[in-house]
Amino acid sequence: MKIARYQSAAGPERLGIVSSLLGRELLVDVAKAAAARGGAATAESVMGLIEGGAPAMEALRELLTWAAQRQDPRWIDDPDHVQWLTPVPPRSTICAGRNFGRHKLESSKGNPATASEPHSDFPTGFIKLARTLVPHRSQVKRPADVLDFDYEVEIVLVLGKAIDASCNGDPAAAIFGYTVFNDLSAREWQLRKMQNGMIMLGKNFPGFGPLGPYILTADDVPDPKGLTLWLKVNSELRQHSDCRDLIFGFDEMVAFWSRVGLIPGDMISTGTPEGVALHHKPDPRPWYLKPGDRVEAGVDGIGVLETFIV
Repeated sequence: MKIARYQSAAGPERLGIVSSLLGRELLVDVAKAAAARGGAATAESVMGLIEGGAPAMEALRELLTWAAQRQDPRWIDDPDHVQWLTPVPPRSTICAGRNFGRHKLESSKGNPATASEPHSDFPTGFIKLARTLVPHRSQVKRPADVLDFDYEVEIVLVLGKAIDASCNGDPAAAIFGYTVFNDLSAREWQLRKMQNGMIMLGKNFPGFGPLGPYILTADDVPDPKGLTLWLKVNSELRQHSDCRDLIFGFDEMVAFWSRVGLIPGDMISTGTPEGVALHHKPDPRPWYLKPGDRVEAGVDGIGVLETFIV
């Protein structure tokens, strides 16, 4: 199931479910459809759905079946004519570092034979502040003191259950679903910070976290390693990989970061595959993002996240 969080015109937050109606993919407004049907209540927000667990998901599936049979335009929105919101309310996100084998290789210029070996025995990462997160089709301003403005397509997993270091269950069972992320980066600042053993400012300028448009629920992803992600700048393909190149998989990242105490709606990103502008040789400057660029970050089966650089 594909889930969206959006506003229709200037109204309140809506929970939408993607469905093939009237010959194309459209958004079923859950609250409006539920009101028309009557009967048992359903979740009316993304967080309500996540926190409602299996009963809330089952009620939503029943509603979607009912709505698909009727296809009433009164509870259907066109994705091309809504104001997008981030798939969950913005909160700080744990981002993996150098977690794709070939990206680790292009970053370290190391031995190809060791590209898929971990840097250590646990994942590394940094925090993307909640204030950086912006939705699908946002305009992101390149900071005045940034020229080395880079892209990084990633998959973000959204937690559906609380999990901490004391949990003995399957970490993958805590994953509610997956969405698309573009970890925008100011490389000048990032590299200077990394000389001090830190990484913060270069990843956290305003708007540096485009996220969306949809969450694809985990029950529709039987093999997360098969997820394919890609990125285009002005329709030119820059990145393309699948999650078989991950060093630490989704369940390993959840298990490790559970030590900080994860709650429903928390997010963890995979890191990015090879192809970032920084590592283009001999001169990366033509590859960096500039005002006027249109960036599409996609994950097959989930959707395409558009961002406009201004």
